[in-house]
Amino acid sequence: MYPKQNSLSFTLAESRGGDSARGKGSCLLLVFLFLLSPSTANSQKQDYVWLQGYGSDGGIDTASNHYYGISVFDFNQQPMHFFYDSLGMYFRQTNISYCDSTGSLLFYSNGIYVANGLDEKIENSDTLNIGSFIYDWQPDDLQFGYVTTQGMVAMQSPANPNEYFLLHTFIDTPAPNFIVRRLYYTEVDMSANAGHGTTLAKNQTVFEGDLSWEMATIRHANGRDWWGLLQKRHTNCYYKVLVNQQGVRLVDSVCLGLNVDFNFGTFTSTPDGRKVIYGNPSGAAVQVFDFDRCTGNLSNPYIIPIPYNSNQKIIYSGSAVSANGRFLYVALTTLVFQYDLWAADITASKDTVAIYDGSQNPFGSYFVTMQIGPDGKIYESCGNSEWVYHVIDRPDEKGDSCLFHQHGIAMPSFCMGVPNFPNYRLGALNGSPCDTLTDLSEIEKLEKEKTIKVFPNPAINFITVDYGFINWNKGEVSLEVTNNLGQIVTQNTLPMYSGFQKLDVSQFASGLYTAYIKRNSQIIATAKFAKQ
Repeated sequence: MYPKQNSLSFTLAESRGGDSARGKGSCLLLVFLFLLSPSTANSQKQDYVWLQGYGSDGGIDTASNHYYGISVFDFNQQPMHFFYDSLGMYFRQTNISYCDSTGSLLFYSNGIYVANGLDEKIENSDTLNIGSFIYDWQPDDLQFGYVTTQGMVAMQSPANPNEYFLLHTFIDTPAPNFIVRRLYYTEVDMSANAGHGTTLAKNQTVFEGDLSWEMATIRHANGRDWWGLLQKRHTNCYYKVLVNQQGVRLVDSVCLGLNVDFNFGTFTSTPDGRKVIYGNPSGAAVQVFDFDRCTGNLSNPYIIPIPYNSNQKIIYSGSAVSANGRFLYVALTTLVFQYDLWAADITASKDTVAIYDGSQNPFGSYFVTMQIGPDGKIYESCGNSEWVYHVIDRPDEKGDSCLFHQHGIAMPSFCMGVPNFPNYRLGALNGSPCDTLTDLSEIEKLEKEKTIKVFPNPAINFITVDYGFINWNKGEVSLEVTNNLGQIVTQNTLPMYSGFQKLDVSQFASGLYTAYIKRNSQIIATAKFAKQ
């Protein structure tokens, strides 16, 4: 449910222009029908609503004919539906939103306060991160939002399903130093105040240190707890934070790889949580680490050298990994490279998939922070007050086949950065020493996996399978499609990050087909569809 929703409403297919980054290929326009059945109660859809932009009281910029206000990405529909909303919150770089298990917006934050899904400030949630930096930089108005890229993340409390932890880094020096020396947590209870929420704890110090802005957040191998990683500035060390049923605590640190001296960068990880990637503008390299989800340890750093030229705006600005875990995308302000993480020589696999075309919308539509969506596409912001987004349509594909679309989304309002989401759909690491949770009976688990959606139906060229309901704590699953004779026409493992899988059925003969979701050869969901 969205408050005060404006009528400006679009789909991704309606917004996109016709050219890819280098003018190769045309836009892929897919028209989907309405979803065929309701979602289940246990859908893993915490990242299905994205918010970005500025508060609506700014009105309209008459020079560009664009609104101030919020642009909403709604992944509960496919193709992704986006629209303008007159929410009151302002977002800069610090940006989180969190949905309940059905994909309905539960709460969101800009690093200054937390609002519920009704656009109401949650009780006692204001003055987050308040200190000398915020008073010095914007003393007259505390609503504009914090500036720490990847400096806040939300997760459900392992001890109570109605409570949520917000981890956030705190700048404790006056502008323009931007030095982070504390990690906080804030805890909210969304069942309190008749569902309007309240704050149980605020700005609680987890630990102090000389930190970069950002953090990586990866599900523990037990499928319930969380690991947080924070870079220790001026060193090659990383702090390890554990969120479990006892709360939030610093565990220890691990030192390896290159020294980092810059204030901020970005983390990303492969969808299975086995690798962590870190880069920042201070050096001409991106580091790829192996990650142990049981212990939180990093190991085996692999250094990918990247170009650096500040005069030509070739500066590291963000990264993301495809849903199948194979391709790493690295943004350098005016360039985007693709690397094959499965290659014997990752560095040699580099392919340039986007070159900045010089567009100004209105200040410069550069390539900056990226975030993978529940539909498996990668969405990239421009990092400043622009009204466009870039989109990688098929990030699982090699080279130009990934279909990078510069300014692929014409936003209904000005925006600055993408929301920060971990992989909420990553479950337990089956067979690992710490896959020990047995708090759900098998009957309860089976009850949570009932529905599969396949659309459009009937199909012509493509179908989309919605498997966002999957309980990943029970291991990987696969998709299998059979014809009306029961013959298998295609089968493949489903990526754990994405909630959607798009399948090319253009070569299928006309007729009826059945899609199966399987785990260990056992069918857990089915749906039928027709191919025209």
